Amino acid sequence: MLQSRLASAVEHKAAGCFHVFTAPDNTRHWENMALTDAELPSDVVALRRDIAAMEASFVARARAPLLEAVHQIGDALIPLLEELGWVIEGVYAVYGCEPSCAAVVEHCDAIRTVAIPDDAPVSVMQSMMQIGERAFENPTAPLPAEDAAAAALVRWRGMPKVMAYVDGIPVGSGMLTLPIDGCSELAGICTLEDYRGRGVATQVVAHLLQIAAASGITLAYLTAADDAAARIYLRALLRRRDCSKRILVRMCRQTRRNVGIQRNGFPGSFTWLMN
Repeated sequence: MLQSRLASAVEHKAAGCFHVFTAPDNTRHWENMALTDAELPSDVVALRRDIAAMEASFVARARAPLLEAVHQIGDALIPLLEELGWVIEGVYAVYGCEPSCAAVVEHCDAIRTVAIPDDAPVSVMQSMMQIGERAFENPTAPLPAEDAAAAALVRWRGMPKVMAYVDGIPVGSGMLTLPIDGCSELAGICTLEDYRGRGVATQVVAHLLQIAAASGITLAYLTAADDAAARIYLRALLRRRDCSKRILVRMCRQTRRNVGIQRNGFPGSFTWLMN
């Protein structure tokens, strides 16, 4: 996960065991967050120092501190962050598969998916960005400015991108991060609210997995935001025997929003998610 993000980062700063990624032209959470090294300091004093450095890096960039960490049983990081005033925004399952072994998805004539090339018109990138904004953040988000879309074309160069159309209307999208050692993340998979439940996300991910397999990617992974998303990936795309499930915990500094654990529909405890 970290290596894929490093390959596509706009701005990256190491802060102890943390890597802080920021986009200079926007404050979207998925482009402005920190990730952890595979190994954390065993010394709590050192870990506190690294947390302070990570927070200072966000402040220097006028961004709100946000962290995503893969949780392991016994990790000291999450309890320490909570002690320091951080709160859990979300708990997500992580799924992965070998693209060449993904389930075959039946084509749907009502949904057309199109690969977006790096030299696509700026207007196409504007549509793709608007879908993401409306699906994830603001259902009435306007069309992004041309300069923002042009910057995104540069930022996402080399990353396979797919848009889905229904009756000629762009309604869904997704992309693959640049692969590192054959590993790539399925990112930004989304569908406009009025078109959900029709299989749009399934077709987008299926198209991306086809691209991944043809590109020699050996592991594609994603995080499921809720039970509905998890069912899409498990039922239609990722065979259970090919899946590994781990926990991604998203945390932010104490704010008035999202205070407390949000399990996003997943029942049970961390242990259930890691089985």
